[in-house]
Amino acid sequence: MTEANAAEKNERYVLVVDPDVNDRYYTCMLLHRFGFKILSARSAEKAIGFMTVVPPSVVVADEGINGSTLFSWLTQDPRFYDIPLLLLSWWPNAALEERARKGDFVAYLRKPVNVVEFYRIMQAAMEKSRRRNLRIATHLNVRLEDGLGGGDGYATVISEYGMFFLTLEPRPLNSRIPVVIELKDRLVKLEALVLYTISFDEGPFKEPGMGLKFVKISRKDRDLIAAFILERIEEGIARQKTQK
Repeated sequence: MTEANAAEKNERYVLVVDPDVNDRYYTCMLLHRFGFKILSARSAEKAIGFMTVVPPSVVVADEGINGSTLFSWLTQDPRFYDIPLLLLSWWPNAALEERARKGDFVAYLRKPVNVVEFYRIMQAAMEKSRRRNLRIATHLNVRLEDGLGGGDGYATVISEYGMFFLTLEPRPLNSRIPVVIELKDRLVKLEALVLYTISFDEGPFKEPGMGLKFVKISRKDRDLIAAFILERIEEGIARQKTQK
């Protein structure tokens, strides 16, 4: 997204500021896979230029000189008092960790970030309706074993606690359905509850189907789904982390 694009669309976005190209790439890719729109800059000066065109919803910055400059600038300009700042660093810093606990920053996280913790902090900072659990877009084969027909389909979004099942034949709300998910070389068997449905005629940008909550699943299978999600989020980017 360019500076002009962001201004024109007036989109909510996260601004990532880091002088290290590998660290910046990794952070941006994580945020992209979390579903956020992103702008990135290598310096505080460039980041400030972006912010004066269209303010970000959250700033994620390296703790070095960029982080210090941005914190001073954000707290001195009344237009940007309410923009959350999250600092990242390869090194521990007791003083900054204490300031984060006091609320000067959203958080002070060590690189490479804990993906689940990073996701939860970003969700809390970005969204009014907070999701605590990692979720990803996917295309997993799923089978509903309730004997009603139309039971073969796909999960287009999944978390360790539920999924969205693509179908033109949604089950009634609050139905409990035996479900089998093909996950790599495993079949995960569980029971799910229908939380909501979306019909075919609800809009051109909405997939028809139903949101399912996993209500009966073994701890082992839940952990397997969580590991699968984490693997997919970091796939192809974990090796890009700068080693320091």
